[in-house]
Amino acid sequence: MGEEKERLLEQYFQSAAIASRRIPEPLLEEAVAAGLNRGKRIRRSRTIMRRSAFFIGAVAAAVILGIGIAFPQAYNPSEVSGLAAKLLGREEVPDYVEQLAGDRGILREALDDGKYQVVARTASYGGYQVTVDGMLTDLNHVVLFYTSRSDAGERITPDSPRLFTLGYDPLNAVQFKAGSQQLKGVTEEGGIYHDMIIFDLPLGETLPSEFYLAGRWRNEGSRIPQDEWLEVKIPVKVNRLAVLERDIDVNRTLNFDGQKIKVTTVKKVVQQLDVFFQSDPSNTKRVKDIYELVMYNDRTGGNTAYNAFAMASNSLDWKISYLAPDYQAGDSLILTGKGLGTTFDGEMKMVINTEKKTLIQAPDSRLQLKSIERSDSFIRIRTAIQTPLQGLAYVARPKIGFKDATGAAYYLPQDGEIHEKWHSNGEWSEYYFDIPARQYAQPLTFDLSDYPGGLILQDFKIEIK
Repeated sequence: MGEEKERLLEQYFQSAAIASRRIPEPLLEEAVAAGLNRGKRIRRSRTIMRRSAFFIGAVAAAVILGIGIAFPQAYNPSEVSGLAAKLLGREEVPDYVEQLAGDRGILREALDDGKYQVVARTASYGGYQVTVDGMLTDLNHVVLFYTSRSDAGERITPDSPRLFTLGYDPLNAVQFKAGSQQLKGVTEEGGIYHDMIIFDLPLGETLPSEFYLAGRWRNEGSRIPQDEWLEVKIPVKVNRLAVLERDIDVNRTLNFDGQKIKVTTVKKVVQQLDVFFQSDPSNTKRVKDIYELVMYNDRTGGNTAYNAFAMASNSLDWKISYLAPDYQAGDSLILTGKGLGTTFDGEMKMVINTEKKTLIQAPDSRLQLKSIERSDSFIRIRTAIQTPLQGLAYVARPKIGFKDATGAAYYLPQDGEIHEKWHSNGEWSEYYFDIPARQYAQPLTFDLSDYPGGLILQDFKIEIK
């Protein structure tokens, strides 16, 4: 058994090795499905009122109910919701899926459009059971709704799950995560756990008609964590593809004292809004960020601020992602900011004589040496940078290694303690860092990993519809 477990875990890291052993197709699907019938109840009262098409379903259900009254021997209440769903051309949606989708947003729209696909595929091994109940998908994004449990009644969750082709080649799919804002799922009695996993495929790649969800599943809260490899084969119904991506053209140019930034597009994908920016090639400075950039949903009832959780950039283009699960077509967006930050283009180096307590070289005249304090273990170097606004985190942060006058290399403390701190003191941004206490050949040279560029203050507001 130990060798088998080791082999299964090895599969996670070597996609080619996955083909050497197929986790059996589910033998316990019926038993698991029976235990999950609680999750198959339809919350029709909410969804029926959403669109006029659902009114037809309500009438159909009423007709069926009337037939049941007239012919009680032919009436089975447990079959009404299923038949109504078939008359609507819809799949039955479990309660927890309705709950995770929320009241608004692109997942809610897809559910209301009848794009939910029942999967009902189960994998089980080592006392763990995982059922992919259903999904919402287009060809570039997939949302998998799953139920998991262990024989011991422990909650189990996936650890870095991945998608694979039927030939066991990994798909270039990225799992959506938003740090602590990630959904926590729904837990039922007996350790049954429901949640969803979201994958995005990069531009130019599409989801195949069948694929595997595979990875390690780990118990939570146990004194001895254990994991098992599980895989579930998932078919895609191409006639039920959802709309899980929308582009909103903005094409608005912001001018910050001659430095131009164009807001090109807002892309809505599952759970998030991606805002795309483009620097003008004629700019004389490189853009680092936009100061106090905030995205609001301006629907009736007040503004909702969305939290930014990721940023990606190259020399000219960059993207900021906002967690926005409740945004849906027709909502008005407002993008505001207070200025443009640019990168520092000079030499990122600082030279200090810690014996004489003097600053010999700095990236520019904004940096000052405030103090040098010595203890038995560390030498604390405190610097300050004058900032245009109180509260800005302007720091001259050194890289992990530094050199003395002879070229000998030393390193900043890596003992797990905190050896740096920043705070604002009026118009000054103060920062300290520690180096080991010893005798150094002076002066010391620090290459910097972080140093502030310029800030062009200018409020702006863009309304996006």
